[in-house]
This record gives sequence, C-alpha cells and structure tokens, in this order.
Amino acid sequence: MSDSEETSPAEPDWKHRGDYIRTRSARKESTGETNIEPEWANEAFADPAAVVFSPDPAAKMGLSDRTIGWSETAGLLITVITVREGDTLWGANAWKSNDVDQRHYQRAEQTTGEDQASGDRKDKKP
Repeated sequence: MSDSEETSPAEPDWKHRGDYIRTRSARKESTGETNIEPEWANEAFADPAAVVFSPDPAAKMGLSDRTIGWSETAGLLITVITVREGDTLWGANAWKSNDVDQRHYQRAEQTTGEDQASGDRKDKKP
C-alpha cells in the first residue's frame, strides 16, 4: 500500500509525511540512518507486543504518541510517532529504534515473554 492510499483507521496515515520518513538518511546527511517505508512503520505500529508511550515523553506539547514495534518486513524495531486529529491518526515520524527505545521494548517483552508460545517470532527480535 502506498502512503497515498487510504489506510484503515487503526493505521497511521502517511499521506503528508511518507516521503519525509523515506528520506531520513538524506535529511540527516548520514549513511548510518535508515530510511523507513510507511508500510514498515504501520507494521511496527500494529505489532501486538508494541510499547506505547502516550503522550510521547519527548513531545514538547504532549500531542503525539510514541509506539515502538517490530517490523517483520524491515527486520528491525521501529519507533513511530503519531498524532490524532479527530478521527484521523497521522503518521508524523518514524525511525529505526535507538538503544533506549530497544531497551524499552526488550523489557516489556521480557515481562510478557513467559506467556508466549515457543516458536513464535519473539526469538527473531533483537
């Protein structure tokens, strides 16, 4: 699905910011940055084991939420920033999760890991 296609209400809409997250390495002028596809961000956002901070602790005005989730397609943890405006959930930003966000995710996974069946995708995550 492209960022211009209609998304389900449960997914962030990347209509205005899809190109922004796709060009992170150029904007940051760093080959160490990972460009993120909106589909990967939506996959991470929908991760049942995702960690959600509402509001995002880094948000200046407290209007955005931070979701840290796994994208199977990308093979990495992605931090997704969203803003709700009425019935629309806007995708604002997304990036490869940094060490701090990875630790949040791993801690949450360890707390719920005992309840998961063996052989699921948990063992593929960092």
